[in-house]
Amino acid sequence: MARFTREELQKRAFFRTAWVLQNFWEEQQDENPRGTKADVHSRLFDTLVHEPLILIGKSTKGGGHKEHLVPCALIRNRAFEMFHDGKQVEDVAEMIGTFLRIAHISPDEARLLDIELKLKTTMPVDWSFETGSVLSRLEKAGIKLVE
Repeated sequence: MARFTREELQKRAFFRTAWVLQNFWEEQQDENPRGTKADVHSRLFDTLVHEPLILIGKSTKGGGHKEHLVPCALIRNRAFEMFHDGKQVEDVAEMIGTFLRIAHISPDEARLLDIELKLKTTMPVDWSFETGSVLSRLEKAGIKLVE
C-alpha cells in the first residue's frame, strides 16, 4: 500500500477536485447561461478533500461549526472562470490549494458571519482572489484561531 506525506495528499486532493470541476465545466460550457454553477453543488469539496488536509485551527471561543474560510461556492465559481479563461487543471488545483481551508468556530460566531455580517457566501467587499487573505472573513468578524 502506498504511503503519502500530508503535502502529497493535499496536492492529490486539490488536483482531483480541479479535475472533477473541469469535467463539470466541460459538460456545461456550451449551455446558456454558460456553465450553470447551480448544477454543481459546492459541497463537492467536502467529498473530495478530507477535512484534516485543510483544517487550520479552532476558534478561541470553541468549535461546533465547520467553517470554510473562503465559501466553497466562490472557489467553485472561480474555478469555472479560470477554465473559461483557458487555465489548466494544475492552475485551478493551485488556486484550490490556496483558498480551500476550514476552521472550527462556535455556533455564535457562525451566526455572526452568516447573518449579522452577511458573509455566508461572500467575502468582504475589498477582497479578491489575487490579493485577498484566506482569513479575511474571520478577521472581519474578529474571530481568532488557535492551531
